[in-house]
Amino acid sequence: MLHANSSGKCLDGCVCVVTGASRGIGKGIATALAKESATIYVTGTSSSCGSPPRGSRYATDSQVGGPGTVEETASLINKLGGKGIAVVCNHANDDEVKAVFLQVEKEQGRLDILVNNVFRIPPGGLEKLMGKFWEQDVEAWDALHTVGLRSHFVASSFAVPLMLKSSRDSTIKRPFIAMISSFGGLSYTFSVPYGVGKAGVDRLAKDMAVELQSEDICVVSFYPGLVQTERTNLAVANGDWDTYVGLPLDKSETPEFTGRAVLSVATDPDNMKKSGTVQVVAELAEEYGFTDVSGKRPPSIRSFKFLIPTYGMDEEQRKKVPDWLIPNWKLPFWVMAGGRP
Repeated sequence: MLHANSSGKCLDGCVCVVTGASRGIGKGIATALAKESATIYVTGTSSSCGSPPRGSRYATDSQVGGPGTVEETASLINKLGGKGIAVVCNHANDDEVKAVFLQVEKEQGRLDILVNNVFRIPPGGLEKLMGKFWEQDVEAWDALHTVGLRSHFVASSFAVPLMLKSSRDSTIKRPFIAMISSFGGLSYTFSVPYGVGKAGVDRLAKDMAVELQSEDICVVSFYPGLVQTERTNLAVANGDWDTYVGLPLDKSETPEFTGRAVLSVATDPDNMKKSGTVQVVAELAEEYGFTDVSGKRPPSIRSFKFLIPTYGMDEEQRKKVPDWLIPNWKLPFWVMAGGRP
């Protein structure tokens, strides 16, 4: 349940920053916030003004991530009723990140919501993401942790002073920081650098929550499920998905599903009870009563509804077995931590 103000929009007047929002989950989150009239600064290196300068380390463009630019996301935000502001920013460059928050301070004077979403797959795509750690280039470690972990710490460090200026009579009860992580923080996924990076995001949220408690700022780490992003579609089209991942996409989520989870927790007056914790997007949908854009509610990755069809059935069996026949029981997190089925 969302908590709206007199305008009927629960984020009317709220100032947000969503990092890595040219496409994918970041764009989906910005979309959900826009529908509630938020002012949203969207960052990324993919721009309608052209490709990142040659040699820009850890920059992403359409050839790597799929279609999308920060300007296109900002335009979509405006069409949906929010105010979108595109900012080209390489989150591997601290000066560029600092400039984003200086711009927010100059133009808005405060910040209400920060979404740390930006993420960089190692140069070379899915092939370089996978593999035994002693066979991987060290660049995989550096890429995944520079833009995807360190970037979250840096953005949060610049954001919190602006959050301390946030009005306590805002449309949300307190400032909110969302960390976009994954089940890779709990269970082996893809590779050592990936898992360590995601576990680091979860620990960052947990420890930040300790220091932010006295400031009444909530921080939560989110676990999306299998998300059908532009990058996923690109991998399906070029065969990388079948080669390196191989999971069916029947139970996948849209990027906006994560956005609805972030929105629900950010507007929850009692969200401090969740501060410092990991929250599964699909399970938040059950708690708060929202659905994906299709009107359906994808299952949690740790539920039988996901695990049995994904790992225990072939395509024909998945077509024959009705969804209602499979219970929505969920494996405990300690079981999930043991590794993939």
